[in-house]
Amino acid sequence: MKFSFYKYIMICAVALSFAGVALAQSEREKGFEHYKRGEYEKAVEILQKAVEEDDKNQESWLYLGMAFSKLKKSREAGKAFRKADKLPLKELAENEKALVIISKPKPQYTDLARMNQTQGTSAFAIEFGADGVSKNAFIFQSLPSGLTEKAIEAAEKIKFKPAIRDGKPVLTIKIVKYSFAIY
Repeated sequence: MKFSFYKYIMICAVALSFAGVALAQSEREKGFEHYKRGEYEKAVEILQKAVEEDDKNQESWLYLGMAFSKLKKSREAGKAFRKADKLPLKELAENEKALVIISKPKPQYTDLARMNQTQGTSAFAIEFGADGVSKNAFIFQSLPSGLTEKAIEAAEKIKFKPAIRDGKPVLTIKIVKYSFAIY
């Protein structure tokens, strides 16, 4: 009798765990949909809950960061993007294809940066549209001497194939970095 009771408890615990993961996934998807409809405050509300449930999901952090940026909450957006940048990419489902960057032009090095021997990396999140056009960018790691501006100019010229989900192109938010070195 004891064994079957403990077995029952374990089965219930596992079932609740799976239910929690499924709930977090559905909440995350709701947050993405609110973002896509331009309902940024609602997206933030839902995505904050989603990252509390699963703080290892890069896509949730990216959408949360972009929603914060749309609400002009730069500090919160930067925190979300820095968190996303530290996480691995998610594995794709069978019905998904990742965004493919076809060309990523190199940014020009500025004379002022050479003179000041400025080096480093500029990083920003970019919204890559389902229509093949990049929409928005949020800088969360900048460089002085005009290098961030040159990185943005280059990023605006990125050519890509949109991500695919269920056979349809979809919006994707991705982190793009440009490194500058004198030598």
